[in-house]
Amino acid sequence: MSPVRQGLAVVAVAAVTVVVAVAVAPARALQKPERHFGCPPGKNVCIYPVDTVALQCESLFDFQVELHVRANTSVATPVTEELDITLTLPSGKTTTPAHLWEVAPEYRTWSLKAFKDMSDENPTGFDAYAVTWRNVFVPRAAGKGFLTVRVRARGVTTTVAYEIRKPTPRKAKNVVLLIGDGMSLPLMSAARLVSRGMYHGKYKDKLHIQALDNVALMTTSGIDSIITDSANSASSFATGHKSSVSALGVYADSGDDVFAHPKQELITEYIKKKMGMSVGVVTTAEVQDATPASAWAHVRQRGEKAAITAQAINGCLNCVTAVVPDVLMGGGGKFFLPKNSVDGSNMYDNYTAQGYTVTHTKAQMMSAAKNPATHKLLTITHAGNMEVWLDRNRYKDNMNVPSNDPLGKGVAPTQQPNLDEMTMAAIEVLSRNDKGFFLLVEAASIDKSAHPLDVPRTLSDLLELDNTVAKVLAWAKAHGDDTLVLVTADHAHGFDVFGTVDTQLWRDAVAATTAKPVRDQENYCAAVTDNAGTVFPSSFAAGNSSARAVNLARRSAIGIYANAGYPDYVDSDGDGFPDTWDVRTTLASGMNNFPDHTTSYTVSSSIKMPAKRLSGGAYVNNEDDDVNGLFQSGNLPPRGSTGVHTLQDVGIFASGPGSEAVRGVLDNTEVYHIMASALGVGMGGEEQ
Repeated sequence: MSPVRQGLAVVAVAAVTVVVAVAVAPARALQKPERHFGCPPGKNVCIYPVDTVALQCESLFDFQVELHVRANTSVATPVTEELDITLTLPSGKTTTPAHLWEVAPEYRTWSLKAFKDMSDENPTGFDAYAVTWRNVFVPRAAGKGFLTVRVRARGVTTTVAYEIRKPTPRKAKNVVLLIGDGMSLPLMSAARLVSRGMYHGKYKDKLHIQALDNVALMTTSGIDSIITDSANSASSFATGHKSSVSALGVYADSGDDVFAHPKQELITEYIKKKMGMSVGVVTTAEVQDATPASAWAHVRQRGEKAAITAQAINGCLNCVTAVVPDVLMGGGGKFFLPKNSVDGSNMYDNYTAQGYTVTHTKAQMMSAAKNPATHKLLTITHAGNMEVWLDRNRYKDNMNVPSNDPLGKGVAPTQQPNLDEMTMAAIEVLSRNDKGFFLLVEAASIDKSAHPLDVPRTLSDLLELDNTVAKVLAWAKAHGDDTLVLVTADHAHGFDVFGTVDTQLWRDAVAATTAKPVRDQENYCAAVTDNAGTVFPSSFAAGNSSARAVNLARRSAIGIYANAGYPDYVDSDGDGFPDTWDVRTTLASGMNNFPDHTTSYTVSSSIKMPAKRLSGGAYVNNEDDDVNGLFQSGNLPPRGSTGVHTLQDVGIFASGPGSEAVRGVLDNTEVYHIMASALGVGMGGEEQ
């Protein structure tokens, strides 16, 4: 076992155990746990891939059947003695996993507990026995149609069906997938308003994103929840399979080894292995973060960032091939350093040994990209997430933090590139491969600013993505129009605009300064006592009327309907951004979920921190965050520190060969199939 793989094994042992699971007997069928693991309701087995999945023929997956029995029940060895598994191919032919795939299965077992609901204090113990055929596929000869899996175990029959997609000849040489993390449609409307302006009720122009040829709505939910996170949503794009919150490139079974869950082949793995294409990943987050890592990682928990850093160039346990992205750009430098790496090695050195040119500033990146000899480029410009656009370009002092040095030497990373600069540098390197490339671009801080309710920073990062899209489209047009360009979001945030705010009237409503603020900290209620007798004292004033008067005075500065008028943002230099975010008339806007916080609807000189943690773990208003703001009583669980993702459908926009499939209302797994069809996946990239 190699040093890196040893490190992965150590991480797996230390993983957090999953504590919610499925019950066996139909009488104790637990809806929530069954849904969490994707198991058919009322059955005693889980089957992966899950029911209703669409498979691209020739793409790999791990086929797993997992039997659950009450704890300490005797089970045959191997567990396949207990399982009658039959596969019915689209042709109608019936076979078994052993005959179809001719690979030796892997066996695992573990213990787990099943909870009836969140209040269950006496969970039932179960033992799980799993058999997994790794890295199998449905051959092209099986044809188009449905593959049905039937498993009979201990008198219970479970059936699932997979749609087998017919491969299509290759249409596109390249694919660029641009993801606005958390980019809901109302956020796009607000970004269009502040950057393009409005005249007589008409927008003066569209966003570049909205000028793409084809558009659709897209749903985002996962196997385990109506609300997705960036890991399983990005994995849906990369694999065509649904997954669960925090999972990357795997189905989340009920086991506790984060590296053993059944895998789903990534489109990047296929095109590298079968077609010789190049792969690039660009993000303003840590490169190990959920969305960028979806291009190469297979792990149940997205937080395994040290292992994810290593997986990019070494692959994973039971992986057929490592993706080894030819270009990797973003933050996350701390996980390259020996004290944080998976095996104590310097990951920068490991990448260099694999032929990468390693850079840490904008100038170094641009120089390396222009060098014709550069074919593999690693650019890491921050120890963590890169600064957001406003802080890279307007409030530049926020970059002057020595501890954010990606090399850990105490040099402030003040030379961070913008997203469009990274993207075009990546394309310059990737386009040296005549066989084509796949590039994933993430505007990460749309989401990372929306979580702390920082609307100006959210919108500025969306506009940065929009400018990047314009440059990608121009490049594609100038280079043969053979690039499929897709722009979408992995999930939404519950944002909208309901009017405008006259910030001068707001300030004049109450005599206040930063040094002597008049805070709206009145919660309008006394202490609360719950059913258990625990007293939760109000964290605000005891009940005099002064704060309420302040609240009402400031609210008079909010304009709705006819009084809203238009905001004062102007883009006089045509760069796609407002000249200033500190305008008199701004947007009255916000999220539909949040912790206790205050807001004055104005831009902050540094990213917002709306809530602070009490010693008991609950979050309350951070009185130093927006001192002259209106108090908003939180509607999240007490330990919720920031806003969360929402259920909204998001937009998907597309141009180029294969983009005609973007229409109507799509599931997020269809993004994979659109890209796979355009690239000829299942036909080895054979062109029409």
